[in-house]
Amino acid sequence: MRYLIFILFSCILFSRGFSQCAVGNIPDPIIVDSVSVLPNGDVVISWQPSVFPDLVKYQVVILDPITSNIVIIDSVSAGTTTFTIPFNLTLAFNVNASDITSNDFAIRVRDNCNNLSLALPESFNNTIFLEHNIDICSSSAILRWNAYDDFQSGTNVMYEIFMSVNGGIYNSVGTTSSLTYNYAGLNKGDNYQFFVKAIENNGAGPFASSSNVIDVSGNFLIEPNFLYEYTATVIDSSHIQIYFYADTAADISEYIVKRALANSHVYTTIATITDFSGMNPLIQYDDYEVEANNFSYFYQIYSVNTCGDLQLISNEGRTIKLIIENNNVMAKNTLTWNWYEGWLGGVNKYEIYRSESGNFNFELVTSISSAGDEIMTFEDDVSNLTEGTGEFCYKIKAIENNVAHVGNLPFANSFSNEVCVKHTPLIYIPNAFNPSWTANTTFKPSAILFDFTSYSFIIYDRWGQKVFETTEYEEAWNGKFNNSGASLPTGTYIYVLKLLSSNGEEFTKRGMVTIVQ
Repeated sequence: MRYLIFILFSCILFSRGFSQCAVGNIPDPIIVDSVSVLPNGDVVISWQPSVFPDLVKYQVVILDPITSNIVIIDSVSAGTTTFTIPFNLTLAFNVNASDITSNDFAIRVRDNCNNLSLALPESFNNTIFLEHNIDICSSSAILRWNAYDDFQSGTNVMYEIFMSVNGGIYNSVGTTSSLTYNYAGLNKGDNYQFFVKAIENNGAGPFASSSNVIDVSGNFLIEPNFLYEYTATVIDSSHIQIYFYADTAADISEYIVKRALANSHVYTTIATITDFSGMNPLIQYDDYEVEANNFSYFYQIYSVNTCGDLQLISNEGRTIKLIIENNNVMAKNTLTWNWYEGWLGGVNKYEIYRSESGNFNFELVTSISSAGDEIMTFEDDVSNLTEGTGEFCYKIKAIENNVAHVGNLPFANSFSNEVCVKHTPLIYIPNAFNPSWTANTTFKPSAILFDFTSYSFIIYDRWGQKVFETTEYEEAWNGKFNNSGASLPTGTYIYVLKLLSSNGEEFTKRGMVTIVQ
């Protein structure tokens, strides 16, 4: 907004001979040196004194930005060359010199004959209105202002930028001939104030004009305070589920999920999860591109802010891969698994679960404490489990030590993959017996770790004649033809044993037995 000063001349009419003015004789316009805004919003206008002999008053006027009417702010006596316009007075004219826009002021001259100098457009001088934006990604203040082009020396103006930090003194931070300035390096938590000074003759002066003061503070990105991978657990051979806890109050745009094979530890990005308003801080991701029976995996989460910059990298989480070696002769299963890695509290214990004969109702076998070993083992003796199909399935559950988590999360747990092993029927069949002896007088197989639904045991002599057959497991051969009549001669006989398991599997065993007398 431009200001124009009108010079008022006092016309004392005691004698026309003493007055040099004449009605209708317009005084020459006043030259304004500068218009500046003070830190409190007041406006200071300075001008060159009029040489008109009949000067009476100077009028300080403002151009109403709404109506474009010239409004008289005040009149000052001859000899005055500076006037301060109070901030509240500009408000009274519906104008805010420091907070809304640039204002136009001028000075008019009034003489003894009440003649007023003209308020020509070029007579108005505008204030500098400074405003800003914050670039939260670069932590910088982008300052911009309107041109001050009212110096008598022309438009060769240098703008000097001043800054105060936390109420301290103002220091010059840069100069420019343009109407913008980028101040980088704002610190979170500090308060800044800026103003711009326009100096004529490319900074040589002598006249200058200052802008309003602006406050710049704290409008920065909210950085995350935490990003914690809570657990990674195997659901099945092709499904791993991970949970991570994120600071959703931060300015985060997305979370990058990375995965690595444990043996290579080379991460690749497998998913991007977009942040949204109201997002649950405990975030779940399901990975279906895995082979949990063959590999153990590491997972890690990256958070990216709204400017695309990496913020935090979570802890790692490693899944448990279980392998089993079964000893059919000793009726034992040896379980081996890697430890779970990544928990804040570490592993407290491992629970071992087992199901039998295709029954997926897993039951706790035992638990073992974590000794910090990278490889854990457990031997399960199943020799007393003689009923069933001989199939055993296992999985491991790791349980975290009780530790204080962010978000008051409970201690975590993680399951391994599920592994099943099959024990073939462990059958003992003697190779000889003596029907006439006091012991070992009959011949039959003994089967353990096998739950069968049908049983067939047949004996043949060396010429292929069937001499004994039974479908009763408890029935033994006594060395006679169909267990009756005279004893068969000594020699070698052939047996065929057939068993059908409860799940439809058929087992056949052939061999020879000798009758001795």
